[in-house]
Amino acid sequence: MSATRAEMVLLREALEGVVAPEVATALLFDALEISGRKPPRSLEETRSFAEQALAEAVRRKVRPEDASQILQIIDDLFERAIEGDGVAVDVEVDHEAWEGASDPTATAQMAVVQKPVPVVVLGASDAFAERLTACLGEDRVYAVPVVDEAAFRKAVFAYSPLIVLIDATSPAAVEPRALTAMLRGVPLSAMPVVWGSESGWGRAVLPGLEDAGVPLVTLRREEGIEPLLDLVLARFRGDA
Repeated sequence: MSATRAEMVLLREALEGVVAPEVATALLFDALEISGRKPPRSLEETRSFAEQALAEAVRRKVRPEDASQILQIIDDLFERAIEGDGVAVDVEVDHEAWEGASDPTATAQMAVVQKPVPVVVLGASDAFAERLTACLGEDRVYAVPVVDEAAFRKAVFAYSPLIVLIDATSPAAVEPRALTAMLRGVPLSAMPVVWGSESGWGRAVLPGLEDAGVPLVTLRREEGIEPLLDLVLARFRGDA
């Protein structure tokens, strides 16, 4: 997966300067869902994203007086970037270090790491994985998108994920019986999570997984992205 653009990193850091990091990441995720596109890849795209989708997400979630202040700070940020020579953000993450890495430190209840949290995302495309990386940052999460059983098994072996995320809003073409076997084969340190459990796919497939004894954390879209972000950040910080 390509690296997060410096402009997007700066936008996230600007938000975290005025709201709690959990709120900042939730706002970015909501904005990416509103836009319905991949994360922006240039200064111009990022500013358009901020002025439209992000502004809408901020107004939905934040009090009007606070929303105006946040949006003004972001607007000032882009004015300075355009007047100068763009933006520079020092973010270096060696994702290749996950290849063949030893298992993460584990406790009886939760595995934690001091590196970006490896998350394998099974879905029909890489959209959810890209959004997760954009809103949390490559220094905190390494989201690996997979679209079929072979890629899933390879990613689980290579990256020892702490979270295996099933995107039920855009499900991969995997038969329920195969999915059951796939989830039973993940390490004990990996938590299977279903995003969008209220979807048609979720209602059709989840009962069978539960009957088969597959342990799952199910998240509904109306709950917002915050519970999923909490699961990722708990493994990064080592919080219980």
